[in-house]
Amino acid sequence: MNIDQLTIQDLLKRPLFHQAKLIAGHNGILRSVGWIHILEITSAMPYANKHDLILTTGLGIHQFSEQRRMYLQELIHLQAAGLCVELGHYFKSLPQDMVDLANEYHFPLIVFESPVRFVDITQDIHALLINKQYQILQNLELFSRKLQQLSLESTNIQAILKLLNEHTSLQVIYYSIVDKPSFAPSVSSAIAKKLVRQYQLELELPSSSSATSENTVFKLTAKKTILSQPVICLGQTLSFVGIVLNDQEPTEDQVLLLDYVGKAIAHILLRKLFLEQKTTESHSQLIHDILQHKVVNEEQALARIGLRRQNNGKYWFLAGIIEIEQPLSVQDEEEFEARNQDFLVLLRSLLSNNGIYNLLLAQNNQIHLLCVKESFASVLPINIFKEPLLKTLEQLRNTVFQNVARPLRIVTGFGSMKRRLVDASASFKEAFDTLSVSQSLSSKPLSPFYEDLGIYQIFKGMADLQQLDSFANYHLGSVLAYDQQYHSSLLETLETFLLCMGAKQETAERLFIHRQTLYHRLDKLKELLGEDYLQPAKRLCLEVALHAYKLNPRP
Repeated sequence: MNIDQLTIQDLLKRPLFHQAKLIAGHNGILRSVGWIHILEITSAMPYANKHDLILTTGLGIHQFSEQRRMYLQELIHLQAAGLCVELGHYFKSLPQDMVDLANEYHFPLIVFESPVRFVDITQDIHALLINKQYQILQNLELFSRKLQQLSLESTNIQAILKLLNEHTSLQVIYYSIVDKPSFAPSVSSAIAKKLVRQYQLELELPSSSSATSENTVFKLTAKKTILSQPVICLGQTLSFVGIVLNDQEPTEDQVLLLDYVGKAIAHILLRKLFLEQKTTESHSQLIHDILQHKVVNEEQALARIGLRRQNNGKYWFLAGIIEIEQPLSVQDEEEFEARNQDFLVLLRSLLSNNGIYNLLLAQNNQIHLLCVKESFASVLPINIFKEPLLKTLEQLRNTVFQNVARPLRIVTGFGSMKRRLVDASASFKEAFDTLSVSQSLSSKPLSPFYEDLGIYQIFKGMADLQQLDSFANYHLGSVLAYDQQYHSSLLETLETFLLCMGAKQETAERLFIHRQTLYHRLDKLKELLGEDYLQPAKRLCLEVALHAYKLNPRP
């Protein structure tokens, strides 16, 4: 008998079923039996469940054909295991309409031609099911111990896959987003490509299990399916483990086995990530030295991160700063440090997943990031960094939002690309400027890249910010004073009017005001700024002053 499930075929071999006959639904003898019920009623709902085997003498359904067909239809709809009928007082033989319906749906229909004690059948089958369940739990406990031992001995994921294969006698697949796929036992390259491709197709679907911690079943062929479990580490799906099922539904213990294996692999991956974190202390020191302008020799700097100077190829470097604003009190200092460590591990994993070689340094609530790309091109488009970094930031924010109870705000800034590592300090300076602008303009969405700052590049490069403030006040002071005195919105009107290139209808629509109201405001702006405020030279000064004011707004 298969320990994983008890089937109709298994029951027919039991002593109490020797006198029983399977008269319909022969193609359903492999249906799983989960429990056994005696139902002497006219409706199976809501008493029967999936995989229940029903015993009856036919009481209540023997008189009317429509009633017995409805009864049988209910059992079929509920996906019951089958129906056993004792012939005698209510049924001399089962009507042909029941036999035909059962055959149509491959629903096992069993008859007892001589009297049988239902209580003996229920006791026998229930004892069998309970013993089977106990044996399954014992096997799961044994498997869990072996799994725990393997995960403690090493970081060898292949050994865990082999253990799962030995326990289930099924093909095991391990599909990693960042590493090579593994199989236990090994398969041909053609089959491996097919299995990997199937996973890739499934992950592209909106309903993919990559977004949840739940297992899923998807078709491989007409008769084969894959039961798959995502491996989640720090809220991020890093890989999947699955077993190939041959024309059968997954059993509860198979689901549990995969869940055990998924958690064991997650622990291994997490341990690997933290081991990698320990080995990158020298990288952190390098970033610290770059920030202190202590890195002057290119070849020595490259050697510190395991890179060699190339004759033809080039390395490109881009620096970034990620600031995590979290409202933690003094007593939460340990939580603060632990969370920062989790952020580092998660960020390194996400960057690697998105194809970016990275060096990280955590200082208080800031993470300094140095990205490295190798290329033979003399000119490299910023998108080679921008697209994977934007994807990483989105994944980081999503993970933080889903897994952190307290509100957090993540602000980022990235500098421009540099060809030499010794110039990375300039990229960090640009990243800091970008971060500073983003914090000042928090109410307005802004690109995290220095190249998109526009005129703010000039502002942040000015040594005397007080002069910039004086410039804004000189050109906008009268408007600011009027708004403060009368609680009006002239500054917003001016900015929107200039943004719309003087188009009054569009300006009114963007401000959600009537055109007559806009005309009144524009007249007041002429009075405060002068009739020529839209002339090119003066307009340019106003637009610069508006941007400068945003960096240091006054109440």
